[in-house]
Amino acid sequence: MHEHIKQRIETIISNIDQLPSIPEVASKIINMVNDPNVSFKAIAEEISKDQSMTTNILKLCNSAFFSKGKEITSIDRAIVTLGLKEVKDIVMVVATKPVLDKFVIGYDLAKGDLWKHGLVVATVSKNIAMDVSRKDIADVVFTGGIIHNVGKVVLALFVQSTFKDIMAAVETKSITFSQAERDIMGFSHQEVGEKILTKWQFPTVLKSIVRFYQDPEQAPKEHRAEVSIVHIANTLSLMAGIGIGSDGLYHQLNGTALEVLGIKEDLLEKQFSRIPETIKQVRDLL
Repeated sequence: MHEHIKQRIETIISNIDQLPSIPEVASKIINMVNDPNVSFKAIAEEISKDQSMTTNILKLCNSAFFSKGKEITSIDRAIVTLGLKEVKDIVMVVATKPVLDKFVIGYDLAKGDLWKHGLVVATVSKNIAMDVSRKDIADVVFTGGIIHNVGKVVLALFVQSTFKDIMAAVETKSITFSQAERDIMGFSHQEVGEKILTKWQFPTVLKSIVRFYQDPEQAPKEHRAEVSIVHIANTLSLMAGIGIGSDGLYHQLNGTALEVLGIKEDLLEKQFSRIPETIKQVRDLL
């Protein structure tokens, strides 16, 4: 293990100001939506406090990806037309794009690759949730899909300098890339991602997705379905060559995830075949 790198990473994750930030309104909205007693008006008012975010949200509301065919000119109208959870999804797209739409050099991802991969995983996750009759968590796995790799943004520089050692550990020990990250640097990108979501004050289920999306069998039982969906969506997206980077070849489909959701091969084939269409759909969000 590179102790000096572990110490540098510890310094970063222990100093909240050094971790990536998102607009405060996004953290508020994601928690307000989980409150069964919250009013549409309160959420619209909260979003409208951030004029820049409001402008970008309305732009996406009228995009081909989210639009229901009616022009939307206000946040109130967006909530009525699209629904509260759909508007929350749009808020997450707007809030997280500046964090994820960048070069991630250590993982061999060009600018936009991590963002595109997250959007595809989010969309495939939402589709899987609908196909397994879990509409109730479709918005959760959409958000989880977008941000599942957020820890890579912080670890990229350290991975770049330790990449040869990480790959040597993968090959000699027959372990996953993320396990090798932990062995060499003291942290995996999932663990760092969980720290980032703690800073953002995101719900526990999203922290579980980020922390365990590669190891769904280790996820808390109450979140295993959500984690499993994002795991499958991520694996299918990598199989399609979306955001594969330096570690993508070392991700394998976990049998536990399929068992948890009762997914058969025909559904996997269906979702995989839809990925080219999904890529076209997300172009408005890139």
